[in-house]
Amino acid sequence: FLCSASSTFVKTAQPFIIFYESGSIRGYVSTDVLNLTGLIYPKQGMGVANAVVDVFELSPADGIIGLGWPPLAEDGIVTPMQNQLDQLGLPLFTIWMDRHVKPQRRNLGGLITYGGYDTNNCESEMAFVPLSSQTYWQFTMDGFAFGDYVLNKRRVTRSFSRPCRIGAPAAVVSAIVKAIGAKYDCSNQMFTVPCTGAYPDMVFTIGGKAYSVPSTEYVNDIDLPNGKCVLTIFEMQSGGFGSDFILGDTWSRSFCNIYDIGNSRIGFAKARHTEI
Repeated sequence: FLCSASSTFVKTAQPFIIFYESGSIRGYVSTDVLNLTGLIYPKQGMGVANAVVDVFELSPADGIIGLGWPPLAEDGIVTPMQNQLDQLGLPLFTIWMDRHVKPQRRNLGGLITYGGYDTNNCESEMAFVPLSSQTYWQFTMDGFAFGDYVLNKRRVTRSFSRPCRIGAPAAVVSAIVKAIGAKYDCSNQMFTVPCTGAYPDMVFTIGGKAYSVPSTEYVNDIDLPNGKCVLTIFEMQSGGFGSDFILGDTWSRSFCNIYDIGNSRIGFAKARHTEI
């Protein structure tokens, strides 16, 4: 972001710092015009980072737009969605993520529809559950199944677009790994399986409805040697606090996520794809 190129950019003397598991970012608070596909807010507060942890320097993204609830905002800054609510047709937004056989930067990766449903990329049938907290997009999941393994306990779950994998409790990850004979790859810090194997669906029960995530989503080919593919799962380290499951991109490619701010709920609909 080139501050000098914006005639509406205003720098303040207020510093900010945000801590992540991998490190921190810090800088100063500023304001500028926010334009989201024609939805304009004249003085959106934002943090301009001048020191970032390595993982952000390696990322192709230029920044982050937080789509969570106001309590998560740093330094009392009003979130973009709260500032834009009165301009939206409906007080919600929908996220659809496309699916490609191989990573492709030139092709469309997904869409965010502000103020409505994505009727082009999402099936019309959708189901909603209430949020358990107006911080993250957090709700209660009824259960989880994978092959012969069944978890019939309600678990705190979070829909989160940042991680590319599904986060689960240690016992669940261990059950999945054991069921399909996955091996831990120390160099890549991920579990691997043969790309040509046949693997069961992950089945999440939410609001009494079963949602199946096929192996085409959680077994990914990232060009490892010897015909190995990685599992897009990771072990949660909540220690009894926070969420038990995190539904990242692996989930969102299978199901559109409808974030209903006005009714404090989240909904899911089957995603449409052209490749696989």
